[in-house]
Amino acid sequence: MAATSIRRIASAARKWCCWAEINPQKKGHEMAAYQSEERVTYQTLKEWALNSYFDFCRDRGITMGMSHLEVIGYIDYDFEDGFQRPIEDLMWRVILLVLAGGWHSEWHHRTRQIIVDKLVEHDLESLLDNIPADEAETFLHDLKILKLI
Repeated sequence: MAATSIRRIASAARKWCCWAEINPQKKGHEMAAYQSEERVTYQTLKEWALNSYFDFCRDRGITMGMSHLEVIGYIDYDFEDGFQRPIEDLMWRVILLVLAGGWHSEWHHRTRQIIVDKLVEHDLESLLDNIPADEAETFLHDLKILKLI
């Protein structure tokens, strides 16, 4: 699926959700955190993704009969500005890939390609240099399970 199609779905999902009206305090928290001086941990990124997934499904996804792809598109859109650090961005893409569950072939292949491109652009070993060993181990484990390394 073309990136523009994903953005279109995400944009529509975002409009349906009226996120700022439903959860104004949450969006502010996420924006401040991923633009902060401190690196966002893999665990925190997973928590943000799952919270966003849950809140969107609860607040709009179920009542409006949205597809899983629209939900994933919304989560992606919710964090569209990305993260300051390449490792955070890479971790975020892996999290989205897992949450998408492989159920949407085109989206799955596109997201895998984004991850592969990031791995080519940045040396994984150097990205993990300042990451605590247990966090790096967990992330590497996920990459291996997904056959990304």
